[in-house]
Amino acid sequence: MLRTRLSTGLLLVSLLLNGCGSDNTDPQKPAKQQQSNAPVTETLLDHYPVTDTSAGAIQLGMLSTDIPAAMPGVNAAVEQDGDGIEWMTLKMNGEALMNIMLDRSTHTANLIRILSPRFVTEQGVKVGENLQSVGEKLGGLKEIQWTEIESREFATFNNAPITMVFQVIANTGTAGVYPSGEAITNIAASSATIHSIWLMED
Repeated sequence: MLRTRLSTGLLLVSLLLNGCGSDNTDPQKPAKQQQSNAPVTETLLDHYPVTDTSAGAIQLGMLSTDIPAAMPGVNAAVEQDGDGIEWMTLKMNGEALMNIMLDRSTHTANLIRILSPRFVTEQGVKVGENLQSVGEKLGGLKEIQWTEIESREFATFNNAPITMVFQVIANTGTAGVYPSGEAITNIAASSATIHSIWLMED
């Protein structure tokens, strides 16, 4: 599914067709709760490193049972999306940190969607950052693609790892400035920012 190295366009289509969770980090339906045995007095750090395969201590390929213990004090809730794919949401002190898509057969993390600006890439990129700033750090904007399913937009940058894709949003309208009838552009709206950072197996 997401393990094959694909072109950006095909990769995004694959993500959307195979389920990419909800942008709503507080689902309406009840979710299975998992909690680490660590004290609830744990506090969030101001900064967690992001690599092409990990967000803080959470790594692609990690077993779902090992994920809560990797970040002491975190609350982990698991729910299924409309396609039957399981997503684990990690929160601490009420703050949503990330969503993790779990492989159906191995129950390992095969996609991490970072939601918190506490997670920062080696180049200093984080959730909430303006796309112009991100482009300066990652060798320029390569393209923004609008996906009809769920109306999401994703950006890629010239020097970003192939396993890292950025969901983008704007204050009003779309994050990309699209030619008439097109769904791909290399021009970002001035208010476009990073909504979430997606890490996936290549």
